[in-house]
Amino acid sequence: MIELPPEVVPNNAEPSLMDFGGVMKPATGGKALRVDRLGNRFKATISLPPMENKANGRVVVSRLIRAKSEGIRIEYPLCGVDQGSPGSPRVNGADQAGTEIALKGFRPGYGCGEGYWLSIETDGQHYLYNAAAPATADGAGELTLTIYPPLRAEPADNDIVHLQRPMIEGLVMGEEQGWNISLAHHVSIMFEIEESE
Repeated sequence: MIELPPEVVPNNAEPSLMDFGGVMKPATGGKALRVDRLGNRFKATISLPPMENKANGRVVVSRLIRAKSEGIRIEYPLCGVDQGSPGSPRVNGADQAGTEIALKGFRPGYGCGEGYWLSIETDGQHYLYNAAAPATADGAGELTLTIYPPLRAEPADNDIVHLQRPMIEGLVMGEEQGWNISLAHHVSIMFEIEESE
């Protein structure tokens, strides 16, 4: 799994939800029916600021070329939202599924706000989720969090939960990966990352 140098930070991101469900509209004008399917996940188009080619530009190009076949992991941009100091959150118990997950290891009283982003690291892979409702850790540092989309991979007990630096991980999409080299020897790059499962 490829990661960009830590000093390379996106200057623009366009996240979106990939929804595999749909709406069934009857031909005779009856009630429309929403059909949900498992597997909803996120993708994002990422723009990086111009970088000097002799410094980070060439390194980022090299990593993105390899990421086409190896995948990429980048920090999901929180856009100025401070998600606080949660402690060391982890999954609390195995055999969990759906849109609620039991977590532990929080700082007692930590408040996870609606719209917070988190990634759950399962078997070394990050899965990105959004907190669908606020929740507060009890005195033992435990809370049950409502998330969306539903869990896509069954987390194991003690899997790490990333709230301060959630990650989006997946494939670099498109048939090719291009970049722009200016006459000032700067490299500009845009790419799309899509969670693969």
